[in-house]
Amino acid sequence: MSAASPAGGTHDPGGEGGQGRERDRTGTPRNYLAGAERHRLLWRVGPPALVLLLVCGWIEKTWLQPQPNPPPAQVDTVLARLPAEPAVGDAVRIATEEAKPGGDGGAGTSPPTDRHPRGASAAALGRVRDDTLFRSDDEPAWSDLCASLAAFPAWPPDRGLVRPVSYADLHGQSRALRGQLVGFRGILRRLVAVEPNPARDGPQPRWQGWIEPDGGPPTPIVVYFLDVPADMPRGLNTTETVDVSGYFFKRWAYQATDAVRTAPLVLSRSPRWSPRRPAEPGGHRWGGWGIGAITGLMLVTWVGLHLAARAPRARPRDATPAWDGIDVPDRHPLRFPGDDGPEPGELDDGGREP
Repeated sequence: MSAASPAGGTHDPGGEGGQGRERDRTGTPRNYLAGAERHRLLWRVGPPALVLLLVCGWIEKTWLQPQPNPPPAQVDTVLARLPAEPAVGDAVRIATEEAKPGGDGGAGTSPPTDRHPRGASAAALGRVRDDTLFRSDDEPAWSDLCASLAAFPAWPPDRGLVRPVSYADLHGQSRALRGQLVGFRGILRRLVAVEPNPARDGPQPRWQGWIEPDGGPPTPIVVYFLDVPADMPRGLNTTETVDVSGYFFKRWAYQATDAVRTAPLVLSRSPRWSPRRPAEPGGHRWGGWGIGAITGLMLVTWVGLHLAARAPRARPRDATPAWDGIDVPDRHPLRFPGDDGPEPGELDDGGREP
């Protein structure tokens, strides 16, 4: 007994094993490996699957993707005008430890742990002013800090002596941090040589670096180095990662291309820098092997599909001769107790056999 199939064919419920077999309009079973059947399934399943994939991607990107960290707050470094020479009344009183016996408390010629915890005398640091160019009153503190750097027993200093700071700390707490040993990490954007001042005695910085600190904002910290590694890249366009430890000097005013701006100024002996390892020859070997393997797999798949499409297909065998000579008895429907109507083989009221 056959029934109409929703797909347009017929459905035989009496197939082998009790499982129905879907048939097309001609009565033969559907061949789902045929090209027409594959195309039909592709157009039925492909567009809805593509739409579902796009919707899921949009949902993931809109609601399920983690939000990026907010950008660091910008710091306004524009200076409206250079202040006039400040009066003595705005001097900053800096607390410091008493000099040890034998120390004169003058120019810092020894490590800060021995003579000046801040790298320079309190009197010299008190004459430094923020938001200014280099001034004559900066000379004593500048010389003290350079001498302390040169006399430091080991460089870079022990991390316990260095106070980690950010750009916001240096910009907003310049008075509290003046003369302290601070440390930060960033990208060296510029490294140029500077001429030493012949009027100064003792060690002097010979390199000026502009460093973009980690964590932002994208405004520089200016560092004067007594020395730099011999093989360190130099110039106006560098991208080297460095760790800097040094004495904070002041919030320095400089002439930028658009306006007068300010930047934290640090004095350091030398940056902590490691050269980048050059790429090993043949380092892309695994990538080349991977691309070759994928290309070979695609080629083998294409050849296999092409050969399978050209192979002759076996026609289904006609099973009709196998039934010749076999007597199949008539099958009467089963009858259950309570059914109305005549028994099998009896005549109904009209004289007809059911």
